[in-house]
Amino acid sequence: MKLEKNDLDKFKELLDKGDKILLLNHRRMDWDAYGSLYAFYKLLEKLGKNVKATNDDPIPEVYRFLTDERIIDNDLDLNEFNPDFIISFDVAGIEQFWDKYINYQNIFLNKISVCIDHHPSNPGIWNINLIDSEASSTCELTYRIIKYFDYKYLVDANMATSLLMWIITDTNSFFNTNSSIESFETSGELIELWARHQDIIINLFKKKAFSKIKLWWKVLEWLKSIKENKIVWNIVPKSFFIETWSSDKDITWLLDEFLSTVEWSKVVFLIYELENWSIKATFRSKADWIDLSLFCSSLGWWWHKQARWFIRESGNIYEIEQEVINKLSEYF
Repeated sequence: MKLEKNDLDKFKELLDKGDKILLLNHRRMDWDAYGSLYAFYKLLEKLGKNVKATNDDPIPEVYRFLTDERIIDNDLDLNEFNPDFIISFDVAGIEQFWDKYINYQNIFLNKISVCIDHHPSNPGIWNINLIDSEASSTCELTYRIIKYFDYKYLVDANMATSLLMWIITDTNSFFNTNSSIESFETSGELIELWARHQDIIINLFKKKAFSKIKLWWKVLEWLKSIKENKIVWNIVPKSFFIETWSSDKDITWLLDEFLSTVEWSKVVFLIYELENWSIKATFRSKADWIDLSLFCSSLGWWWHKQARWFIRESGNIYEIEQEVINKLSEYF
């Protein structure tokens, strides 16, 4: 799916006429979801709009090096704010709004909605769909939209840093196959706009909480593998998080920084229990011939081709582990 000029022009007209604008991203927001929302929030502020942003979850602490501003209002009453229209960032389906959608369906169903996203699984059900599955990230796409509207001159250092951060992380430091020429060009432009790329590297890759290190040690100590290390994984019960004073949010980078570096590995994954006792499995593939979207679509929710995950609302973590291993083994 590619951006259409007609949709961009409709969105620009909406921005010009609207005043009260609501921004949303998905629950358990990652940097792509927060970085794109943050940059557009600051853009709308500079344009004199009355803009609000909300989510069921607070901003993760790791992202707060960017600014001390708390732009996410978790308790925002949407009926009281009554926006002219809604913009969502990095949201591939309505179910990702969780309680916000359940509690405010009257708002969602009666307001014009705009989606800015890069996930190929996005059904494009919004009033205006700004979706480009070839973009490395929603942050890259957001910057292209800002440029198209001739608002590049409004992008400050914090906005540029927020957009660059997820281009770096979503491309796995430009290692993944989604690292296009446009990704490099966009990153160069953002650095020219004073994006603090060293801050990104230090805060994401060179700084880790002691509790996170302890959690990672527990997971790595009993790492499992089969098929001559082609499949590498482990399970992380909730007790691991409790014992190390950590949370499931501390586990994401373990896949990219350690498991994905195992020699000869083709697929690596972790299965872990979330705070609400649902179970999430997160995968990375280093083999183009293994399409994890098809794999995960039979097991739960699915996302990128080489960075997929699914969630089970209930179940036994050990049984899910065996189910995944049995299914993955068929590939080899």
